[in-house]
Amino acid sequence: MITRLKVGRTLCLLVLCTFRLWGQGPPLPVPIPGGDVIQGFGLINQFLPGPGAGFDGLNADPQGINNSSGHVALGFTAGIATDGHGKMYNIGTDIRVYQGKYAGAKASGGAGGSISAVARGTFIEI
Repeated sequence: MITRLKVGRTLCLLVLCTFRLWGQGPPLPVPIPGGDVIQGFGLINQFLPGPGAGFDGLNADPQGINNSSGHVALGFTAGIATDGHGKMYNIGTDIRVYQGKYAGAKASGGAGGSISAVARGTFIEI
């Protein structure tokens, strides 16, 4: 009983001590305006570099973060996946890595207000 009480108190203390840290995180990156429209899904804030139907050409901008300067790496994976019932699926993904400086949005006030703030970061999109 005493051990449970100690564990409970310790967890409560840890949670209470991290509230202030949650509010002081870095600004969130702002997605690019516009992008591609995917049938059955709608607008995504990305362009899809690549050849062929459904892609925007080899020179399409892979950047998905607005107001940024830095590096972008883009990789494609493709293959076959099998679910637990033996059904096979053709899978194609793109993986993007962003690193550099950006002007993001930081929560301010209430009711969804935000201010611009400059930060550095590394982001991975799968």
